[in-house]
Amino acid sequence: MRRGGAVQPRRPTRRCSGAPQAAPAELYDRTLNMKRFRILISLVTSGVFSSYGLAADAPQKTVVAGPFEINLVVTENGDELFNSWDRPTGKPFNVVPVKVAPRGKFLSAVVLFKGCKADGSGNCNAELDIIAYDPKGKVYGEMPKVELWQKKPAPDPSYTQLSRSYMGIVIEPKDPPGTYRITAVARDLNAKAEARSEARFEVK
Repeated sequence: MRRGGAVQPRRPTRRCSGAPQAAPAELYDRTLNMKRFRILISLVTSGVFSSYGLAADAPQKTVVAGPFEINLVVTENGDELFNSWDRPTGKPFNVVPVKVAPRGKFLSAVVLFKGCKADGSGNCNAELDIIAYDPKGKVYGEMPKVELWQKKPAPDPSYTQLSRSYMGIVIEPKDPPGTYRITAVARDLNAKAEARSEARFEVK
């Protein structure tokens, strides 16, 4: 990864795709088409979100928030996830966490969440820290206090929501081999609750 301190958040109006031209660990901000639908996602992971429903927008009913939970997944198949999310077919699909990351390929560190508390206007107010560490434990990329889900209707508690922000990572040829670790800490500012998740992958 190119050095040079923390990567500054960006606010593109559409999801970026393909390998970035700047630093290989950057923040991406998804702007969803707000269509009401439900799809099934089968996460190939030990996290709590296997076979949950997902919603791209909040239902038009009173929401009672459950426990605030997140699940971080690093995948090579970010485009597949985003395309399935934006163009649902009603069929299940897999989000496969990367185990051995290839060098030079764009990886997406995405966060799924559920249970954010609605405020008096029915909106969530949740932020997210994403930090990547190299095999020596040094910070590889950092995105503090980015948007998880803010000023948007709280999703139904029976659904899992894809967060607005995610980290894009590219392992460069000169980066060290070993185990890379990505951590996510989300804060529900309405509920004063915190949730954590972590993912690891190997680089040869």
